[in-house]
Amino acid sequence: MNPYLPIPAKIVDCQQFPFEKKLFRIKASIDFIPGQFVEVSLPGIGEFPVSICSAPSEKDYFEICIKRVGRVTSYLFKFDRGDFIGYRGPYGNGFPMEEMKGKDVVVVAGGLGILPLRSFIKECIYKESCKSLKILYGVKEPDDMLFRNELEEWKEYAEIIEVFEKGGERQGYVSDFIKDANLNGNEMALVCGPPAMFEPVVKKLLKEGIKEEKIFLSVERRMKCGMGKCGHCIMGGKYYTCIDGPVFKYTDFKHAIL
Repeated sequence: MNPYLPIPAKIVDCQQFPFEKKLFRIKASIDFIPGQFVEVSLPGIGEFPVSICSAPSEKDYFEICIKRVGRVTSYLFKFDRGDFIGYRGPYGNGFPMEEMKGKDVVVVAGGLGILPLRSFIKECIYKESCKSLKILYGVKEPDDMLFRNELEEWKEYAEIIEVFEKGGERQGYVSDFIKDANLNGNEMALVCGPPAMFEPVVKKLLKEGIKEEKIFLSVERRMKCGMGKCGHCIMGGKYYTCIDGPVFKYTDFKHAIL
C-alpha cells in the first residue's frame, strides 16, 4: 500500500467546544499506542498532523480534536457527521504503556496537551494498569477546559488538580501546583503542552524526586509530513520528532534541544 496515499474515512460524530475547538470521531479501525498521531488530509486543501485522543480499546473508530488556527483546520472545522476525510498513520512512538503497568503515574497537561494524554488516561483507567494516577491539568480559564464530563468520571479513579491562569480555585500555571500532588518521587511522569511549560514542569518534577529517565514529554508541535522526509521536525541535527517521538524520554529530549 502506498504510504503517501490517505485512506478515506467517515466522520460519525463531532462535538464543538468553546474557543474554536472541535472533536471528531472517525470511523476506522486502527491499532495505535497512546501518544501516537495521524496525518489528516483534505483533498485540494492540505494535511496536518494531529494526536489521536481516543483510547486504543475503543475499537471501530478513533478521535481527534482540533483548534481552528490555520487554513486546513479552518476548512475541517466546517465538516460534520457524514463528511469524509483522509488519514495516514498512525505514526511515531507512544507512551511506554508496558513500563507503566503497576506503577504510580502523574500526568501534567497544559492546554491542548490534554489530547494525547486523554488517550493514555482512558486506556489506563479501562485496563486498570496503573497503581495510582494523578492528573494536573492547566488551562487559561474554566471555559477553556476540555472534556469536563469525563474529568468528573476520572475522579473515581484518579486525583485531579485543575489549574487556571484566571478564575477557579487554583490560579497560575500548572507547574506552580505540582507540589499539591504530594508526589512520592517514585512516579513516572507524562507531560504535554506548550513548549514553554516543559522547563518549569520538569524542574518541579525533579525537585519532587522523580528521576529524569522516568519523565516523558510529548513534543508534537514541530511535526509536518509524519514520515521523516521533510526535515521540518528535526531537533539537534539527530532526532526527527515524527519518527523518534513525538514521545521522548527526558534524558533524550534534553540532548536533542542543546
